[in-house]
Amino acid sequence: MEKTLTIGSVGTSAIMKLMQQAIAAVPGLTSQVVCSRDEVRGREFARAAGVPESCTDYKAMLEREDISIVYIASPNRFHLEQTVQALEHRKHVILEKPAAVRRGDAERLFQTAQDNGVFLFEAISTLFMPNYLACKGALSRLGPVRRAEITYGQYSSKYDAYLRGENPNIFNPEMEAGALNDMGIYCVHTAVDLFGPPETVDWQGEYGPNGIDLAGQLSLGYPGFTCLLRTAKNRDLDSGCYVEGERGWFRSRGPLNEFPAAQLALDGAVEDLRLQEGVQNRLIFELTRFRDGILERDQALFRAMARQSTTAAAILEAAHAGRRRLELS
Repeated sequence: MEKTLTIGSVGTSAIMKLMQQAIAAVPGLTSQVVCSRDEVRGREFARAAGVPESCTDYKAMLEREDISIVYIASPNRFHLEQTVQALEHRKHVILEKPAAVRRGDAERLFQTAQDNGVFLFEAISTLFMPNYLACKGALSRLGPVRRAEITYGQYSSKYDAYLRGENPNIFNPEMEAGALNDMGIYCVHTAVDLFGPPETVDWQGEYGPNGIDLAGQLSLGYPGFTCLLRTAKNRDLDSGCYVEGERGWFRSRGPLNEFPAAQLALDGAVEDLRLQEGVQNRLIFELTRFRDGILERDQALFRAMARQSTTAAAILEAAHAGRRRLELS
């Protein structure tokens, strides 16, 4: 590959570590600098991740001509401001999920990208996993869908601190966090990608003392069936995806963001899908697609991701507001 895209990153979380490993594994991409508000933490993270530089000045990083892409993995509350700044500096942006938790914010982000001639992609690994894509490709052969259940939940490493009275970002309402925005977003995106925008939204949440949602169930109404989504950060769930039609079904059990080995049943014959064995880092698949989209100026991918992310944000907004009808028009 002739052209190399240079990435500047924001954040030092666990997902950032995984992303830096993925960047190193994908040809045509290189990581140059990590930006963190904490100078010492940023420097130590960059050294451990093999990134040449660290900085604390986000604006200065955006003004660098050698940076082509900004990867943002900061707390959700800062996504809008940081992404708009990067797009207005004509940087492509890969934005950690959720890209937005309100429809209007998502529309603003993608319009800003379009106005500045750059791309914005929400990092939602499920949609690019080979096992998932094989199941999605077989969806039309299942016949009319009659049942769908999508689940993703796990006991958060920060939950014990929350129970002790601490206020970690992931359980802080001011950071626009919580189970639905953090874990349930994978379920929402999977449903939207498979079935499109739902007709109705019904959220039933379990809330902690500070008002944060710890777990919950989201019912999305479609013609002929209901897609049931379950998520949690205060306990482990039997995570996976199951879709049942009149002529067959598919199922994947395990972390939804990986979509591990799946089964596809059509007309009585069951096929095992193991298309991503040997790949240790799930982010490689989405990152490769985003790289290609940028290099090829793939407007169709940009428009599809814009619709996808805007619909997902509208669902989150409706769920949190207690509205049953989705507002997309």
